[in-house]
Amino acid sequence: MAYSRNIVLSTDHLEHVVRHFLRHGAFSFDVETVDPHRNIPPYNTVTWISLATYGMAVTIPMGHERGDRIIGQKKEPRLTKTGKIQNRTVHIWSKAPEQLRPSQVFEALDPLFSSDRLKIAHNAVFDLGSIAKYREGKPPAEPYYDTQITCALVDENQLKSLKAQVNRIWGVDYDKEEIGRTGVDRFPFSQVARYSYLDSLFTWLLYLKLDPLIDKLGIRDLCDLEMANIPGILDMVMHGAPVDASVLREFGDELRKRKVDIQAEVYKRAGKVFNLGSSRQKAEVLYLPKSKGGQGLKPMMLTDGGIKKKKTGQKLDIYDYSTKADALEPYAKNPVVEKILEYQAVEKLISTYVDGILGVEGNPDKPCILINGRVHGSFNPVGARTGRFSSSNPNLQNIPSRTEDGRRIRSAYCADPGYALVVFDYSQIELVLLAHFIGKGALFDGFWNGVDPHTMTASLVFGVPVETVAKEMRSVAKGLNFAIVYGAGPATVADMAGISVDEAKTHMATHRKMFPEIYRYRNYVISTARRQKPPHVRTLLGRYRRLPELLSSNDEVRARAERQAFNAHIQGSGGDLMKLAMVRLRKRLPKGATMILTVHDEIVVHAPKEISEEVAEAVREAATGEEIQKLFRVPVTGELAIVERWSDAK
Repeated sequence: MAYSRNIVLSTDHLEHVVRHFLRHGAFSFDVETVDPHRNIPPYNTVTWISLATYGMAVTIPMGHERGDRIIGQKKEPRLTKTGKIQNRTVHIWSKAPEQLRPSQVFEALDPLFSSDRLKIAHNAVFDLGSIAKYREGKPPAEPYYDTQITCALVDENQLKSLKAQVNRIWGVDYDKEEIGRTGVDRFPFSQVARYSYLDSLFTWLLYLKLDPLIDKLGIRDLCDLEMANIPGILDMVMHGAPVDASVLREFGDELRKRKVDIQAEVYKRAGKVFNLGSSRQKAEVLYLPKSKGGQGLKPMMLTDGGIKKKKTGQKLDIYDYSTKADALEPYAKNPVVEKILEYQAVEKLISTYVDGILGVEGNPDKPCILINGRVHGSFNPVGARTGRFSSSNPNLQNIPSRTEDGRRIRSAYCADPGYALVVFDYSQIELVLLAHFIGKGALFDGFWNGVDPHTMTASLVFGVPVETVAKEMRSVAKGLNFAIVYGAGPATVADMAGISVDEAKTHMATHRKMFPEIYRYRNYVISTARRQKPPHVRTLLGRYRRLPELLSSNDEVRARAERQAFNAHIQGSGGDLMKLAMVRLRKRLPKGATMILTVHDEIVVHAPKEISEEVAEAVREAATGEEIQKLFRVPVTGELAIVERWSDAK
């Protein structure tokens, strides 16, 4: 069978490809991976690599087994999710054509990957990390460029996946079969060849289309910072974070017992037994009138299916409304809802941080991601629309903040023998940014006088000297400051401070009187954003957050956009600072030390104990040094700790 000239199957063809690519200063590349750990770069197996540049795009198979024809069938045993073994009928495929070995391919590609050519990929860390194992553990040489990041910089409201971008820009859906998501080893050779080839080709075309827009928007320096951060993220993924599995197992056992107790209390309060895993049964318990055995709550948040029904004018019922935590939060004081929320929180902890790491035996959808005592998580630098990091496998951003459960999860993250964790956490960075942007007022003065911002807020709200602020007063002040940055209401402030909603309203009114400059600045940010075309705010380093909903005629939609605008201005600036600190830190870290985690305003470095003090000084300088301080009108500080377990840092 004759194959396309875009499929490289011989050394002569590969040499021709390399010669062509070396004549140009940039190229895109993409890998396809298999094995149980196909999404973990240090441990997956690359079976395809594709490349594209000016005048050429190719794909190179390196071990794809399935050919293009079905030549028979056979019975094959399969382990089901319930642990039973069942026989299923599977196709027997013809053999794929003879292919080059990975060693041949990567030896031939070495002049390209070791060169100073710009190496472009979509979600670059994954592709760079996946091929490092074929280059004696060394990733391709810098410089790097990630089109996924460019997509977010050009329009953070669009889906950033390559397929979504190609469909949006060129109207092409080249992966209707979802080959990439399902796994290339399940599809015939020619089908995967086309898919792999188009991945690199469209990445190249996306680069050519979007990169000029960076200059048009005036954010080249920000884009360069994002790209300069790729090597640091790659270090985190490749090194991995050491995890003590025994801590997670013990915590998991405790959580499962707690879950059973909470479940019993839910049934007791509801007056009936029902399936807590069934959204329909939960909807009946919560939303049916009390005369029919429900709680009589008014449902507010539609499910995805409910939204579709509403758009088509269909009649809605209680089953079209969500029973997820976000939908139930307004009713948190209802006795049944209170316990359901508690149950869901425990269930989420088990799913994300116990089973999500250790896996569930016999469940292929819940594999163990702890390999050789390490978790190699994913870190997306543009995972949030504000420009802040998100993470997955596991999602570190959702570890409960400053709670015993959060501490238990963090305690599982530990240093290797002979090593330490150097942990840095910016102090009150949102309020630092707020004071910086305003440039005057009590909050601004407090930072210069060395007064904790929550203490300063409490002093003015309660009318007491700074030195006499009580713990309870500071707790109220913390809720008030949270409300300013996140646009939270009295109920949230009340919950955080452990006071009534009426008390929270009173304190919020006092706060407005004592800090008028904050509210004037907030109004200025929102009104300025509304006048822009399109409506947007910008961050410390110029990142855009576009919010067309600021012009909505719907009061609720517009109010939400106003909260998002101010939050994005502050939080996005915090994200800018974190990325700047990470780039500075990587240049300063002594040999043997590696960044392994970033979450919220925190950086964790894994370092030999004998150089931990030197590393700590490098971290402090990178995060708060003179070049950082020059960007701000108030001091930037942070908490620094050298510990054996992450939990010991707080």
